[in-house]
Amino acid sequence: MVDGGNPRIALGSYRGSPTVPTGFVGTTEWPKGAIDSGTLLAAQGKNGGYHVHSAPRRLLRGAVPRGGRLVEKSCSGPETVVNSKLKTLLVVSGVLLVAFLLALPKLSLGGGDEGAGPGGPGGPGGGPGGGALVVDLYVVEPNPLLDRTLATGSLMAEESVDLRAEVGGRLVEVAFEEGGMVEAGALLARVNDRDLQARLQALEARGRLLEQREFRQSRLLAEGGVSAEELEETRAELEVLEADKELVRADIEKTELRAPFRGRVGFREVSPGSLISPDTRITTVQVLDPLRLEFSVPARFAPRVASGQRVLFRAEGSERDYEAVIYAVEPGLEESTRTLRIRARTPNPDGALFPGSFASVEVILEEFDAALSVPSIAVRPDLDGPRVFVFRGGEAQVVPVRLGVRTRESVQVVDGLSPGDSVIVTGFQQLRPGREVEVGEVTRPDPDEETPGTLLDDDPAAGLPGADGEAP
Repeated sequence: MVDGGNPRIALGSYRGSPTVPTGFVGTTEWPKGAIDSGTLLAAQGKNGGYHVHSAPRRLLRGAVPRGGRLVEKSCSGPETVVNSKLKTLLVVSGVLLVAFLLALPKLSLGGGDEGAGPGGPGGPGGGPGGGALVVDLYVVEPNPLLDRTLATGSLMAEESVDLRAEVGGRLVEVAFEEGGMVEAGALLARVNDRDLQARLQALEARGRLLEQREFRQSRLLAEGGVSAEELEETRAELEVLEADKELVRADIEKTELRAPFRGRVGFREVSPGSLISPDTRITTVQVLDPLRLEFSVPARFAPRVASGQRVLFRAEGSERDYEAVIYAVEPGLEESTRTLRIRARTPNPDGALFPGSFASVEVILEEFDAALSVPSIAVRPDLDGPRVFVFRGGEAQVVPVRLGVRTRESVQVVDGLSPGDSVIVTGFQQLRPGREVEVGEVTRPDPDEETPGTLLDDDPAAGLPGADGEAP
């Protein structure tokens, strides 16, 4: 406890005495003027105890701390006083400093790791000072590589038309089976044309009379029985009559609804006997083989898409992959979405695909026959650029690399590696340039990993980055 005769009084809180300890005087005996910071003070609390501390700053007379009585004691020797809160702060800071120093070796090159694999924390060879580090290797070999991206699109009929009569009237005939195939020019429906047929018959009868008159007048003209002007008038009437008949025939054709091309006819929307107008849809005809595939890609891929490129797609509800060939690219971007519209054509001989279906599309931007690639986890980011650890001569050596196309699980190495190099893919937490390592598991490229269509097994909304040369 506190001793009034000892100038060095311990800091802290004390209980059990309702009075100020020996050696402290009351505020009524406070020295005139002010006291300097660092002077030992005692404040009597409401609970009967007291707390010994130092003056935090220069105090004037009467500046009594809140909640107690302030008294003073002079000390004969130098006294170092530390506030309790400051003492706690120092302890916490010391603990954090020790933790930082212990973690500092892990923050150097290759500081990330995958877990407790070989050479990792908890894995074989992963402990510090445990000798050679056991790591897994990936042997770099030339392998086909696809630079591709995902998109979503829709299937469309090659040709599609809604059939409507050109003239209004009563529908007197429907000559097709719903869902059946029709040939180009086949009669599908007919509107009542009796009045037009009657007009045509009248014109044809009058035409026969004019033809007979023209025959007689041509013979009488040689004998002088008629003038040349009368013969010319008869021939002119014949020409007008022929024009009138062509006009009526054209009106009759408008009452007939015929298939514009060979295709599959849809449902019948009206029944015979219905009174229709030119706005009434009777049915539809579609060409289902081939089909068109329409989709869009982001603007950054626009320079890399052209007619003749192939795409793979999978229709909604189907596990089968189909191939299509791009035949048209929109000249400009959609302003609202900043995307490029593309159309491709795909055969559909068995009718398994339907217009209007949603499709997940894999756009193949570029194909490499023999590319060098490594697992994405093997590439370690660094301020000087991406690099990898290579197993050479029983040691781990750092090799700077230049990257190309990135796929789901690998990245193309354009420069820095050669076929046959063994790239380290585990143990990065303990790995250092020049450290002795031992070989664990060795893997090689899987030729089926980059098979066209494998991206369609992923979520189309996730997308896939193109070749940008950045480290993963």
